[in-house]
Amino acid sequence: MSRVELPDIFENGMMLQREKPIKIWGTGAENSKLVIQLGESKESVQIKNGRFFCELPSMSAGVGWTLLFFIEGEVIPEIKIENISIGDIWIAAGQSNMEYFLRYDAHWNDVKRQPINENIHMYNCPRIAYLGQKREQPDSGHWFLEQQPQWESFSAPGYSFARAIQPVLDVPVGIIGCNWGGTPACAWMESSYFEEDPLCVFSKEYEEAVSKIEKKELEKRSMEAWEFEDSYLHQIAWRAMMYGMNEEDQKRWMKENAKSPLLPMGPYHQYRPGGLYEEMVKKIAPFGVKGVLWYQGESDSNHADIYDITFTKLIDCWRKTWKDELPFLFVQLAPFGKWLDCDGTNYSVVREKQELVEKFVPNTGMVSIMDLGMYEDIHPKQKMEVGERLALLARGLVYGEDVLCESPEFIDAECVGNRVVLTFSHTGKSLYLKGEQIKSLVIYQGGRKRKIKTYQIDASITLFLEEQTKEPIEILFAKESYCEVNLFNEAGLPVKPFSFICEVKGDYRG
Repeated sequence: MSRVELPDIFENGMMLQREKPIKIWGTGAENSKLVIQLGESKESVQIKNGRFFCELPSMSAGVGWTLLFFIEGEVIPEIKIENISIGDIWIAAGQSNMEYFLRYDAHWNDVKRQPINENIHMYNCPRIAYLGQKREQPDSGHWFLEQQPQWESFSAPGYSFARAIQPVLDVPVGIIGCNWGGTPACAWMESSYFEEDPLCVFSKEYEEAVSKIEKKELEKRSMEAWEFEDSYLHQIAWRAMMYGMNEEDQKRWMKENAKSPLLPMGPYHQYRPGGLYEEMVKKIAPFGVKGVLWYQGESDSNHADIYDITFTKLIDCWRKTWKDELPFLFVQLAPFGKWLDCDGTNYSVVREKQELVEKFVPNTGMVSIMDLGMYEDIHPKQKMEVGERLALLARGLVYGEDVLCESPEFIDAECVGNRVVLTFSHTGKSLYLKGEQIKSLVIYQGGRKRKIKTYQIDASITLFLEEQTKEPIEILFAKESYCEVNLFNEAGLPVKPFSFICEVKGDYRG
């Protein structure tokens, strides 16, 4: 038995982050002294209270490195980790649309025929809900490459990001999957964030839910629910759902599964405030990474009014945990109607709050996927596009490349008579339209909907209304829970949702 134990993320074939101090930690025999060596870098560290932590100097990108752990005074290493690559590592975090397995993606048949890129490395954090939980998760807890068994159940957006950006960076790229379907943002944050308004709503709701069930009964029902959740039959049934079902098939699925055990909110639930921060995030922190890719917010639509605060605090929590101002690149929620027993109510509000985070929280960026939604499925199937847009955003915002990487954003509108001119940022040479009409663009004036007679599109949009009136006009674009955006910039990125009230100036003759 080894006298030194390391977290699972330290193993053969692993990756380390380039150009940042290399942080290593673990457990060992009390009062032992370790010598840790990577290339020419060597540090001694004392094991205190059964634990140790060490920082090695930063290194440039490369492959084929070996990390050695010696008990002081011994010449044979206690642990030898080989075939280490050094490059850029990103965490792919969030709920089911980030967790979404590669095998469910619309492009899977093409993806799996691609030549193997041995400079892409992946690692899935085991999905553990509570301390001591034991689950069979063969796809988690190990580094792996394309075409290996774990690959098809890895994050499709995370993998797509790596596939798009690795050839551009020309260094090894690693993705750490730290995600779980259905999880609210509060599950991924340290519990102290729920002590004050407005985030105390999460701890209050949790306490209220737990108080309704006697402790032993709660544990009994939780264990029954976890046994069902991890059963082979449930996994097969859920796989069919994730591939996609129409509304009628979903209704039949819900009816057939109506008597399945339900996991009650409590100390065994993965959604509880602070739970996954303790059981997943802290298991990989402060492992060196370049940044975070975040796709989450669906499960916060019931608290959409505070999502900007919730997400801002989550970013603050992770940055403090890593002691690093990590860039956060995130995905705005896709258009969505209804799926199983949930719907897109308040999704437009969540999207507004996400834009506030992008605008006011430093070192963040947001990709829009308002053209990729599905009315009857909360899980859009085109995840390769999501990862590619995140990679493009990283190239511009993080790596400093001069590329058009952001979606067009509404700046201002001017209305003269019956002519309305909309201006945008991030258009490139020109906007372009897929189709004959601008979808999801609605104009109200004097309490009634105005018809657009004709339009012109270049770097701005000029609308001609049917008649002139003097009342202010209200412009709404893509503000519904579900819509189909078909207006793009030169880089193929969809225009972001917006709303604006514009005063009418004078008459237009033309």
